[in-house]
Amino acid sequence: MFGAWHEWLVWLASMLCAGAAVKLMDDYLDADFDKCRGVRTLAVRFGRATLPYAVALGLIGAAIDVHLAVAVFFGSYVVGMFSTWRETLPTRVPAYVEMVVAAAISAAFAGWQLALWGIAMMAVIDWLDDVIDVTSDKQTGQSNLAARLGVAETLLLVLMALCTAVLSNAKLTGLGFIALTVLSVAAELATTRVWESCDEDGGMEA
Repeated sequence: MFGAWHEWLVWLASMLCAGAAVKLMDDYLDADFDKCRGVRTLAVRFGRATLPYAVALGLIGAAIDVHLAVAVFFGSYVVGMFSTWRETLPTRVPAYVEMVVAAAISAAFAGWQLALWGIAMMAVIDWLDDVIDVTSDKQTGQSNLAARLGVAETLLLVLMALCTAVLSNAKLTGLGFIALTVLSVAAELATTRVWESCDEDGGMEA
């Protein structure tokens, strides 16, 4: 009995560390926009130090369970580029090429089934977030999947991704939602709002 609980706790700890690393990097990329909205995330407060902290968390997650951490990280990488899959990246290749490479790396190191779970689970989380934020994103001129396809269509994609995640690994899917809840609460508690907005020149005003 203890062995089963230990395995579940190891998976959860790895998910939390890898998920926190992905969250920090995502907030770092959105730092300028968050400043304009008057939102001070940890990435806004940490500044350039955010990336070393994210790397450290990712390495801890990999040390706990390398296969799971790889699946979470590269699953997030693939899903993160889904909405811009035709754009040319700094590597001078289309985003879909890097998506395929990331999926292949995940499958090579974590196994195809765990890699598939990582992509599907990250898609569920990302697309649900798009549905929740569709109104606020439209107001701020941001584009997300729900805004482009429609809420009903996006929810259908979420359902398909969820079914894929459950069929790939039901236990990890359940733990994934627990990890998501913990990380969401932690992010909310660590975020402050100063009620500033961007002026027309991109500056900030109180």
